Amino acid sequence: MFSTLLGFCLCAMGKYEDTIVRVFENKLDEGYSTDGEVPFDRDDIEDALDELELTVKNVPDIPYAYRSRRSLPDHIEQHGYNAIILDDSIEGADATYLFTKREQLIHVPDEYDEVHRTSIGELPEPVREYIGKDEQGVLTQVRYAGLLDDFTRLDAYHLQSHMRFRVNSREAELDDLYIGVDEEGHDHALAVEAKGVGETLNKNQLIRNTRGIEQKITYPDSVRTLAVKLDEDGYFYLFEFDIHEVDGEDRVEIERVWQYKFSENTSEEATLEDH
Repeated sequence: MFSTLLGFCLCAMGKYEDTIVRVFENKLDEGYSTDGEVPFDRDDIEDALDELELTVKNVPDIPYAYRSRRSLPDHIEQHGYNAIILDDSIEGADATYLFTKREQLIHVPDEYDEVHRTSIGELPEPVREYIGKDEQGVLTQVRYAGLLDDFTRLDAYHLQSHMRFRVNSREAELDDLYIGVDEEGHDHALAVEAKGVGETLNKNQLIRNTRGIEQKITYPDSVRTLAVKLDEDGYFYLFEFDIHEVDGEDRVEIERVWQYKFSENTSEEATLEDH
């Protein structure tokens, strides 16, 4: 069973790489210069699949894979491109993507601001052994253990998962939205992006999430951009970002990163260490 699944994954990876390279080559053949960003859309992907005589179940997953799960193929990176992003400067229902040279992927830093330990006993016993290492498993553990309350120093209340909204008439999806209440009783929208093992945070996605919530008048004016990442060793990393504009362009800066580790010893008290 495992070997069959592995073979399927490797086959899909090969299809994705062949397809995205063909899309890139076709755009250059159309006259796009490698001096700047190169746009493409779903039609370009489907044309490439037809040319290669390939089929995939989920066409939009091809650009998504290169936005958060994997690096671009060497053939594209040698031209200076390092990621794919969504182009929100063009309104419309159909997504327009860009091969970009702007650094997009956010990795866990070598040093972080604080190290926390918490007990796996914070999680309900019926779900402990079944929680996965994907983004939904990450969000489940964060919610049950109250990590956002600890990290934000707010009373954090979960409001909605998989929240869909539009940014410049184009659909976006936020993993989790919380409402945080401070000591003065003021409300803050907590926009949370989650990444499981093998996935990487993406600046473009964080910007779109933040701007989308800011544009919704039904939520608090104060929006805090947060993320949680699970690594291969079982460590959780909670991020807070500053999303700001410089010369008309949105920028993302890491404000702080805390590391959390769930102890297998359910009787162990949660401890705090300085890193």
